[in-house]
Amino acid sequence: MASARTRVLLAAATFLSGILAGGAADRVIVGGPAWQALGAPAWAQYSRFADLGSGLVAYPIEGIGSALLIIAAAASSHFDRAATRAVSLALYIAVALAVIGLLLTVKAAPIMLGLASQSGAAVERSFNEFYFWGLYLRGFVDVLAFAALVWALSNLRQATS
Repeated sequence: MASARTRVLLAAATFLSGILAGGAADRVIVGGPAWQALGAPAWAQYSRFADLGSGLVAYPIEGIGSALLIIAAAASSHFDRAATRAVSLALYIAVALAVIGLLLTVKAAPIMLGLASQSGAAVERSFNEFYFWGLYLRGFVDVLAFAALVWALSNLRQATS
């Protein structure tokens, strides 16, 4: 059985990663089509209040926090003699996906931050670029990282049964 430290870190990483992945899935499945219908100027106005408002605190906590928890869980599992290889493998995959997600954020964040001073065609371009880099690609990777964590939890559960 894995140590309590590994179990707690894995549970916390899965929880925070689930919030991140769920938010991305919601924005792609529900919000995206609505914003497509309303248009880029409406999206920009909303994003200036949401993403560039409280989102400046919430989203980094979700993204960076989940990545740090995933890395901590993987490190704990690595040094935990009782952790199984299946748990460690799933965590290593989650680490790779979390790092990819952060790298995609490096591309997507400046697009969102640039909205503060944009208008016209620049807003339309930002809308399309942010949805591609920030939601479709990064969101997909975040969902995969969450799935890897659920896989790790499943393996942890099987090891204790």
